Amino acid sequence: MAKTNLTFSVGGVHFDEHKEATEGIAIEKMPTPKLVRIPMSQHIGAPCQPTVSVGDHVYVGQIVGNTEAFVSAAVHSSVSGTVVGIEKGFAADSRFADMVVIESDGKDELDPSIKPIDNYKDLSIDEIMTLVKNAGIVGMGGAGFPLHAKLKGVDPVLDVVILNGAECEPFLTCDHRLMLEQSDELLGSLRLFADLYNTEEAYVAIEENKPDAIEKLNQMVANEYKGLKVATMKTKYPQGDSKRQSEAVVGRIVPQNGVTNDVGVFLTNVATAKAYYDLITKGIPSYERIITVSGSGIVEPKNIAVRIGTPVRDILEFCGGVKDNTIEIICGGPMTGKSVFNLDAPITKTTSGILVFTDVEIQEKVESPCIQCSRCVDHCPANINPTKINAAIKRNRVDLCQEYHADQCMECGICSFVCPAKRYLSESLKLAKREVRAFATKK
Repeated sequence: MAKTNLTFSVGGVHFDEHKEATEGIAIEKMPTPKLVRIPMSQHIGAPCQPTVSVGDHVYVGQIVGNTEAFVSAAVHSSVSGTVVGIEKGFAADSRFADMVVIESDGKDELDPSIKPIDNYKDLSIDEIMTLVKNAGIVGMGGAGFPLHAKLKGVDPVLDVVILNGAECEPFLTCDHRLMLEQSDELLGSLRLFADLYNTEEAYVAIEENKPDAIEKLNQMVANEYKGLKVATMKTKYPQGDSKRQSEAVVGRIVPQNGVTNDVGVFLTNVATAKAYYDLITKGIPSYERIITVSGSGIVEPKNIAVRIGTPVRDILEFCGGVKDNTIEIICGGPMTGKSVFNLDAPITKTTSGILVFTDVEIQEKVESPCIQCSRCVDHCPANINPTKINAAIKRNRVDLCQEYHADQCMECGICSFVCPAKRYLSESLKLAKREVRAFATKK
């Protein structure tokens, strides 16, 4: 039975998608950058430590940073060349970390260890987890949760697989293009995960604003990939959140402070799944990703395959540069992304887009008193009260923030988006969330 018109039950918002600039543009491969900066922290969890030194020669796909911590993932060189520095700095997403700086030799020589995993079917789940950890595969939808930490499911058993193709943030179309142009690899990865968990419930979940991808994947599962399924969801933000998607597709509600694994659902982004497929079939670790470059301030909007560690400046130049009236550059989507304050900052595995905005997208806003309209409450997917938390954190009442469940904020930005008083609710909730967690740690 087909699953269509699906959605989650609490909150959410519909808005202009602004995807028309790039949704019809095929993925273009960006030339190898002359210099890359590889951040040692591109994931949720412990940062890596550099495993190379200044002067070392490295290959494409060679590990340049690693750690024994379980919740972490190795990082790799995205070019062949010479390590010219190890320095601290900010990535495009504002994360501060050590970076391995590599000057490309232009040869793009692959690490000799890279080869297909021919004995994949003979590997235990623990061996696969080690393989994935060393390949550095993390959630590429933005969260950056290491894939290997999701793979093991014993209690409860993982009996549902969902590949997340919602791509619900405005402007972003890189996942859409991946589903259209690399459909075989995507469904191949879904088959790998379905076989891993011996389940017949395996879905690619797509929002209804991508009819061409839905049609193509439906044709393929009907003919070449029988047993796999396509689930279509209403176009509604934040359909791409894992907890919301688990409820929408299979009706399983993730408990507070839980993850989808807790309800037997293995769920990961389509780009992450494609990276897993590339690892198994080619041995390729995570050193490249597809991003969208869009917004009214970019001269040539594009979807591009770009090496991890590439400076934002190089990406903008490849897309024709920015217009004179540019106001802000965002790493990620407009709802959850971060402002780029240094064009030499590198992209990471979790960078889904670089958006260049002018006054077309950004208008001056003046904060005014709350009018008690309850829009932020009505639309909050986490079912919390943003305006109460906002008032509490302004008075430094962390105890009240805790009582109001500020730690459950998913940082989706909806509260600020729907507020007619233009209040900085999202920013204050992020602060309250951090303070609550810090307070809990001190106890």
